Amino acid sequence: MDQKTIAVIGAGNGGFNLVAHLGAAGHRIRLHDIDDAKLTALRAAGGIDTSGMGTGFAPLEHVTTDLATVVKGAEVIVVCTGGHRQAAAAKAMAPLLADGQTILLVQGNTGGSLAFRRVLDRAGCRARIDLAEMDNYPYSAKVLGPAKIQPVVTKRWLQIASFPGNRIDAVFPRLAPLFPHAVAAPGIAFTGFMNANAMLHVANCVANAGKIDRGEAYKFYAEGVTPSVARLYEAINAERVAVAAALGADVPNLADWFERTYGVRGADLSATCELLTTNSDGPYQATGTPKSWGHKYIAEDVPVGLMPMRAL
Repeated sequence: MDQKTIAVIGAGNGGFNLVAHLGAAGHRIRLHDIDDAKLTALRAAGGIDTSGMGTGFAPLEHVTTDLATVVKGAEVIVVCTGGHRQAAAAKAMAPLLADGQTILLVQGNTGGSLAFRRVLDRAGCRARIDLAEMDNYPYSAKVLGPAKIQPVVTKRWLQIASFPGNRIDAVFPRLAPLFPHAVAAPGIAFTGFMNANAMLHVANCVANAGKIDRGEAYKFYAEGVTPSVARLYEAINAERVAVAAALGADVPNLADWFERTYGVRGADLSATCELLTTNSDGPYQATGTPKSWGHKYIAEDVPVGLMPMRAL
């Protein structure tokens, strides 16, 4: 296996999962976050207990708040900060990048690569780097402790697009070995309009606003996606698919995406969401209730999901 030196930027759940997956596969992993409290346990453990994934342990080569030492010499830099924080990551990274590096946004949300490239340019980045984005997070897992994870599901279908799109033939061969279920997309309209989080999170929160305001816990998908919410999902998705088609991008509707990605299809979207929660390998079984309107389901998925889609 071709071992790569990979920098993961962001130690939230997404970055945590990536470290576990890529580290267990034998790659040399570095991890950065601006909050050292997220790194303390990982630094002490020297990596992540992956509960049987790969060798069962994903070692970390370097864990730090010092971005320069993480980025220097990394072949692939995976940005997992959340879409609404990617601009800040791009600005901080701009003077540190070197020719030949590949940046992958996981995920690109909607228009993420375009916005990231714009920030790099404005910050004066002159390094000849490649930029790509993935349309969704590649797996679901349960975090069992500050340095322990239990894999649940690896998504069966993911898209990776380069920006600009004509770099995909150069970029995809570097990234495909890291994510064997991914396919190359012709451009970021394909990835950006398959932003499932923007489709699934915001409508659910708004429709269940009373529960969130009262602090009432509910199973986000199994209970939150009632038949009425499922109809709202379908209406929003019809707009998403239509706009993508007008831009020349063929993207699946939610029902088709669930089946393609997880192999699950119920009688309707409401039933599908319940199965995705209650199945033993259900990727949404651990999804909790947002505790405030500052949650990423709003703070991220509105400004870097629904708003770019609406603008386009």
